[in-house]
Amino acid sequence: MKYRFALLTVLVAVVPRPSAALPDFAVPARMTGVASGSLDSAGNVVQNTARVLNLLDQFQSITESLYGLQTPTLYRLATGLRVVLDSLVESGSPIFQGLSNAARLSIGNITTVFDGIRRSINGTIALHELHQSALNGTVLLLGTGGVHNVSTVLHQLVRNVANLTGALDEIEPAIVAIQEQELSRPTQAQVDGRYPRAVIRRLNGILLDYVNIGQATVPQINAVVNRIRMMDGFIGRLAAATGGLWSDLNRTLAAVNGSVYAGVQQRLHTTARTVRNNFNATVLGTARKLKLFFLDDLEEMQLVARNASALLVKRLTNVTGALDGLVNRTEVRLEGYESELVLNRTIAAVTDLAWRLALSVTSSVPGADICYARYSYEFDKIPRLIYGSLVACGQGEARTLQSVGGGLSGALSLTQAQLDAETSNYEQCLGGLVPGSSDVLKRQRIVCLRGAERFSGVLGDAVVDAQLSAFQALLQQEMSYSAERHHQCVRTSGHLMVAEVKRLWSSIANCLS
Repeated sequence: MKYRFALLTVLVAVVPRPSAALPDFAVPARMTGVASGSLDSAGNVVQNTARVLNLLDQFQSITESLYGLQTPTLYRLATGLRVVLDSLVESGSPIFQGLSNAARLSIGNITTVFDGIRRSINGTIALHELHQSALNGTVLLLGTGGVHNVSTVLHQLVRNVANLTGALDEIEPAIVAIQEQELSRPTQAQVDGRYPRAVIRRLNGILLDYVNIGQATVPQINAVVNRIRMMDGFIGRLAAATGGLWSDLNRTLAAVNGSVYAGVQQRLHTTARTVRNNFNATVLGTARKLKLFFLDDLEEMQLVARNASALLVKRLTNVTGALDGLVNRTEVRLEGYESELVLNRTIAAVTDLAWRLALSVTSSVPGADICYARYSYEFDKIPRLIYGSLVACGQGEARTLQSVGGGLSGALSLTQAQLDAETSNYEQCLGGLVPGSSDVLKRQRIVCLRGAERFSGVLGDAVVDAQLSAFQALLQQEMSYSAERHHQCVRTSGHLMVAEVKRLWSSIANCLS
């Protein structure tokens, strides 16, 4: 039994197994350098096309990062490079995937397969001029040198792809001849006799050249794209910072005008209304006293009381109208358009300078990376500096106006004194007088009231109108002075902005030189 088992083992070992078909360009036999093996360390078609496809995946990954750019202008400037890299992947993938698939076929019509690959090759070659045109449109972003470098790589890759056609044209007849062997399944010896080793070696060499060109190019393209993305972040950060400052300035100017309104305009309005209300209360009180004599036994007293009361009511109407009109015309505010203009000019100047530096970096201008690292955060400082200066202008003028408002309120106190003096004349005439007083006293007070009437009629309206007109002129003058002070302060901020931008540009220019 023991010997039987040993004999069975030997028999199993020596029984020949049917050989599996080895797929090589639709030939069911091994051809070294196609799907397996290697000729002179050149690898095989399957390995090398896999390397090329991996390389195209790297190009695709780089391209996808360009689709993530946040700055619209930079996104538009990078369109040409994005289109070229996208097209390079989309047109190249069918060629090399087709070669890889063909290399692993065990049976099939190799002419049909190769014709499909050749069509893809011809399509890629036809796109070359379009690629060059799109690439030329990126000169502002990549610079002349950058465009030339990428253009050179494109030329090399297209020439490399074109060389594939010649290799396929030589390989195809040999494969067809092997397939047309009299035997339906040619032996390995028959395949070896017709195997186009030299052309297969050349095909692998072409594929390796593509890989070598691409591997040398990927770091360069990656560096270019990384610089573009870095500048995208730089421009985006600056835009966010300056946009926030513009909003802050509007809020600050609104707050400044709020304090001006409360501390100056509203104060003047309150003072004017107080003068009006005081005069109204005094006149009404005097009119009530005069009314006691409208039916007095002394007819002359009746007449004087009625006339005085009518005159005071008329004066009250005139003064009230004048003071209400003054309130309606009194507006104190700081105009913010000059500050907004200076900040907008600052943002525009700094953004323009930032774009110059950004395009120097993306164009690989010598030293631009170092200059960017040294000065990039200086760009944020200038808008903040000018913003602070403009805010100080507004707040400083608001404080000045509040001081001026105190003086203007004092001017209105003269009108209050004038009106108090006018009404006090009537109060003095009526002091101690009652309907039952003697006619002698009444006649004395009649003379007094007529004097008060003459004062009101001749001087009342004229003096008060003159005082209110003087106040209005003084207010307009102070507003003019205020506007001029604020204008000069904002103008100084504008000069500061110009000086700071020139300083930064000079520093960058010296750094780049």
